[in-house]
Amino acid sequence: MELKPSKGLKVVVNAEREAVFGDESVSVKRVELKDGKKVGVMTGLTLAGFCEVDMRPIDGQTHWYPVEDLVGEHGEKIIEEEIPIEESEEAGQEQEEEPA
Repeated sequence: MELKPSKGLKVVVNAEREAVFGDESVSVKRVELKDGKKVGVMTGLTLAGFCEVDMRPIDGQTHWYPVEDLVGEHGEKIIEEEIPIEESEEAGQEQEEEPA
């Protein structure tokens, strides 16, 4: 069974890396999660293959982990749905008309 990332979904985290958002940049760092219960709750926010997970039982904070490093609490695979965004013709014409 497959699950889409959604708010309130409980997940088991088996991540070796994490996205860290700074004031002006984003970096990916290596993390080591301690053995034991690594269950978190998704906040519903996703970005470029990473999901925000509330890890209150471990450290009381939220973390951004890769989608592929998460499974549902019953072993379900988490998949990220891609939604294409189409640019309207009017927006394309406006960009061409503006001087550089």
